[in-house]
Amino acid sequence: MSPSVNMRSDTAYTLNFLVYIQNLYVNQRSGQGEERYKFPYLSGREIPFLAEFEREFAKVWADVASPLLAEEPFYDLNLFKSNQELVYERLFVQEEDCYRQYFDIYQSFLAWWNSWAGRFALDQGFDNRKLYDALMAAVQATGGELRKTFEISILYDACTLGDEEVFPYFAIMPYADCLLKEEVLVAKLKACLQQ
Repeated sequence: MSPSVNMRSDTAYTLNFLVYIQNLYVNQRSGQGEERYKFPYLSGREIPFLAEFEREFAKVWADVASPLLAEEPFYDLNLFKSNQELVYERLFVQEEDCYRQYFDIYQSFLAWWNSWAGRFALDQGFDNRKLYDALMAAVQATGGELRKTFEISILYDACTLGDEEVFPYFAIMPYADCLLKEEVLVAKLKACLQQ
């Protein structure tokens, strides 16, 4: 008899907003050719990131990337709205014109994320069956059975500046890993089951 598996996937506002900010920072810092830029790319605009942005970003990511995103259905949206100022204070230079630039980034994210091209496209383009099959393979590889629903938060792009934590029954996965890297996907899910 095959194990009983319950799974739920979601696209978190807060984590995806942090990836959005991370990508703006990486694009500004790198100065690489166009083919290397990540979404979003803002040409010719100097965003006032803190000098210690990478260290502070890792701390913010560690604070936000937690199983609470999965355990409380409205936690993510509440966190996203209530921490708008906190993200600004921890990642951006605190000068007169800087908040306006940050607020423009926040509004730009919301306009994209709440459009057909943002969260909806990510949700609809996502292959839950493939993810479910990968989770089944991970469950069978560990010889176990799920004791509760396995929660997966999908990112539109990888978080490269934050640490990848492993949580019991909760995974944070970049969309590309779910689509293109089945062995990586199964390994990550398996690690979450062994916690």
